[in-house]
Amino acid sequence: MNEDILNQINQLSPEKRQLLEMLMQEEATKLQTNYVAPRTAVEETLANIWADVLKLQQVGIHDNFIEVGGDSIQSIKIAARAMKLGIKFTINQIFDHPTIAELATVADTSLFNTKQQTLTTTETAQFSEAELSQAELNQILKKHQS
Repeated sequence: MNEDILNQINQLSPEKRQLLEMLMQEEATKLQTNYVAPRTAVEETLANIWADVLKLQQVGIHDNFIEVGGDSIQSIKIAARAMKLGIKFTINQIFDHPTIAELATVADTSLFNTKQQTLTTTETAQFSEAELSQAELNQILKKHQS
């Protein structure tokens, strides 16, 4: 979160901070209530990337990038991770098509291999102490699934 915003929050009275927290919880509940799961391998891959970069438990295909906490730095990280997996789009496309459902329709997925096994956020957490790259973890996973 931006330092200016944190400073502003710290300057709020306890009552206003409590109100802000209640509003944030209400928004989080709305997002969870409206959750729509990914329908395709591309959407699932994008949802996993978004959840990991944005540090969210789950991201639905209709969740808005900005509304779930996305910013320009995170959009760069998301685009870079997606490109490594064969899903190409520009930073501008993230902001022009701010949901996974929209972004998946405009992204170039010609290099995306639907048979490619990527680790979900949960699976990645199981290997957190292994200190291996994502590519190395994917290779290990492929060998054990064969």
